[in-house]
Amino acid sequence: MKVRLSPFKVFDMFALIFLALIFILFPVASAKERPAVKSATTTTIIVPQPKTSAAPAPEITANSVYIFDPDSGTKIYEKNGRTKLFPASTTKLMTALVALDAYDTDQVLTARTASQAVGSTIHLVNGDQLTVENLLYGLLVDSGNDAGLVLAENYPGGYTQFITRMNQKVRELGLTSTHFTNVSGLINDDHYTTVTDLTVIARAAIRNATIRKIVSTKTITITDITGSKKYYLESTNKLLGMDGVKGLKTGWTPESGECLVTLVTRDGKSILVTLLGSEDRFGESAKLINWVYDNFDWMQI
Repeated sequence: MKVRLSPFKVFDMFALIFLALIFILFPVASAKERPAVKSATTTTIIVPQPKTSAAPAPEITANSVYIFDPDSGTKIYEKNGRTKLFPASTTKLMTALVALDAYDTDQVLTARTASQAVGSTIHLVNGDQLTVENLLYGLLVDSGNDAGLVLAENYPGGYTQFITRMNQKVRELGLTSTHFTNVSGLINDDHYTTVTDLTVIARAAIRNATIRKIVSTKTITITDITGSKKYYLESTNKLLGMDGVKGLKTGWTPESGECLVTLVTRDGKSILVTLLGSEDRFGESAKLINWVYDNFDWMQI
């Protein structure tokens, strides 16, 4: 007697065969083969916040002030932040950035017109040969205009092209209220910045280990490449030695007044304090530094 399968049983049989073929041809991935599900991560940012009992900022003579946390990118205090002013020798932070883009620190440069430098100098003469690193010490520690001149005149295309590159870097940093005509900060109506722009330049500078090392130096003796000619350098920054001060750059001309950009780190919390047009850059910077650390806490957000 023949057994006849119902249409449903026939369908079930073919379905089972089909499923078996699927598992053979396309095996299920093991737990190890399955893509891992990424867990959501939370980014914690620590920013300065005024205490409930915070005192107002001290009265100061500076035309413009900007205080900034470089780690979180937080503005702490601003006075006339968009006013264009003469930066004086704080210009040399950009000079150093462009030089370090162009040269190796052990590269040797020859002074060609250093004897013609005006203003503050480290007493280079034409024909002196120094490494780029030693020239940067002369530029940033003792604020030597002649050191900046040597860095610029050896640039491919010469001094003029170095200035062009300084202004290109201004644009690369997204700055719209800064323009340079020289490497030293000598007064020119077309040579200007704002405290907010200058703080951005300073933030770029402190990200460079060579600059950080140099601006924290109080005194140093550098030499030419023969070792026979010595240049004793003493920092123009009188705040070096104050609690947490890591240095940065001073500036002064009769037209600009006193200028200062200062990096400070206390208990792992850093600030940049930028003043332009002050009558007492060191005293006023010290007041502002202490005011910040006395009246702000760094909080997670």
